[in-house]
Amino acid sequence: MLLRLTLIGCIFSSACSFFVCGVATAQEDGSPSRPSPPRAVAVTPLMRMKLERAKNILEALTIEDLDKLARNARSLKLLSLESGWNVIQSEEYMMHSRDFQRAADMITEAAEEKDVHRAALGYVSLTVRCVECHSYMRKRQTEISRRD
Repeated sequence: MLLRLTLIGCIFSSACSFFVCGVATAQEDGSPSRPSPPRAVAVTPLMRMKLERAKNILEALTIEDLDKLARNARSLKLLSLESGWNVIQSEEYMMHSRDFQRAADMITEAAEEKDVHRAALGYVSLTVRCVECHSYMRKRQTEISRRD
């Protein structure tokens, strides 16, 4: 029980640290920057489904429901193969998608092997892939906006 709580705490801490990363970056004059005010972001139906599956994976990990874990990881991989997933055609974006698919496969395989700890590591990897890809997409969007 203690090991499970420790593992859940580590997963939660890791996920949270990725979302606050960059808040203490410095401006050009050396003073700490302030985080940008939150802006409304439209979430596509595909991304909403992805988020629901990711939440289901976290829930399945915490209650050790290996069938639910494998089912949602497989579903995430299938979502990543949908045509709506590939919003831009670049080598870097494709790399992010392949890394995401590998992480989803890792979760599925671990669930099938009844290895909840490996599945938890796969979930952390999946979360990192999401954050990295969304950061890449925001950066690309900023570059495109500057050109206009």
